Amino acid sequence: MPTLSTERLNIRPFVMADDEALRAFWADPDVRRYLWDDEILSMSAVRQIIEQSIKDFEQHGYGFFSLDLKATEPVAVGFCGFRRFEDGEQIELLYGILPEHWGEGFVTEAARAVLRYGFETAGVERIVAATDTPNQRSVRVLQRLGMSFDSRRVWHGLDTVFYTLTAKDFREA
Repeated sequence: MPTLSTERLNIRPFVMADDEALRAFWADPDVRRYLWDDEILSMSAVRQIIEQSIKDFEQHGYGFFSLDLKATEPVAVGFCGFRRFEDGEQIELLYGILPEHWGEGFVTEAARAVLRYGFETAGVERIVAATDTPNQRSVRVLQRLGMSFDSRRVWHGLDTVFYTLTAKDFREA
């Protein structure tokens, strides 16, 4: 399983032992407001996400990564990675970080490393990302990553914006 590193983060694939930390992270009201449709995930659902990520790494070379701060004990402060989008054809970038680390640039730092991995190692050609339109922090992250606005529409009952990035555009940025 691949392990990535940035100046401030160790980025490692999910493992089953992450289940309790991820459940607590994803249950945080500020985190889930724009993630998992504001649903509190059961432990079973969290484990299914982890299991699917492990399978995705085995089958496709990509999945979800846990973000650990290098300056502290290895405790997950967020996640970033890829999954099959609902249409089954596209690859979606998904990420989140604990509210106490919002605005510190960790998501952008992690997402750049994960995108590089996706395009250069996993061979992904195109990545899509979706965020609720009111989540302007996330919109700014997608823009900083060089993703291009694709569309705005109601999705899962929410006003949602979609962005895309191709391997070619990533290499040329």
